[in-house]
Amino acid sequence: MRKELNINIKKIIFVILAGGRSKRFGGGFKTFSLINNKSILDIIIEKLQRNKIEIFINVNESHEKFSVTKLPIILDKKKGHLGPLAGIHASMEMCVKNYPNKEWIFTVPSDTPFLPENILEKFSEKIDLNTDILIARSDNKIHPVVSMWRISLLKSIERELDQNNRKIMTCVEKHNHSFVDFESEIIDPFFNINTKEDLKTAENFGDQILKKSIIYR
Repeated sequence: MRKELNINIKKIIFVILAGGRSKRFGGGFKTFSLINNKSILDIIIEKLQRNKIEIFINVNESHEKFSVTKLPIILDKKKGHLGPLAGIHASMEMCVKNYPNKEWIFTVPSDTPFLPENILEKFSEKIDLNTDILIARSDNKIHPVVSMWRISLLKSIERELDQNNRKIMTCVEKHNHSFVDFESEIIDPFFNINTKEDLKTAENFGDQILKKSIIYR
């Protein structure tokens, strides 16, 4: 049974950040790579859809290939491949203009197929009036791209980008933030696929994990 959340989920949108250039993977969109005949992107979307809130995809430039998902696309406003912080900025700006009732964006990278089933519940438990940013942490390893951000931080994020800061944690440390802790079970739930070797590792664990709903406590 799903726990009662500490926040109205209608105030949140999910954003899958897919603006990277996948250099270590050899280029292209690694999120379309297959694990047991299903793309990484499809695996992530299916997990997020269980929460029944809007899902968007953020990309930097080319986005035609993502039309197959039938999900709305958010293009970076700041050009030049400025990284995940630019995707967070563009997502906030889109919400301010088009979804003024939203208060939070919840970002996940497009290369993490083993996201916990109860990720939204775990984050919700940490929300309070004094927290502006929540960041995932597993076995004491910080995962800045798996995070929730108050949309009211838009101007602050914009200043960071204008000052040529691309590091998420540099920005995070200037605001009230908390970590949401997870433990690895079969594999780190935020294992991300950077290389072809990582993809092979994911394939090796895929059968065990993707057929099992892992709830992290």
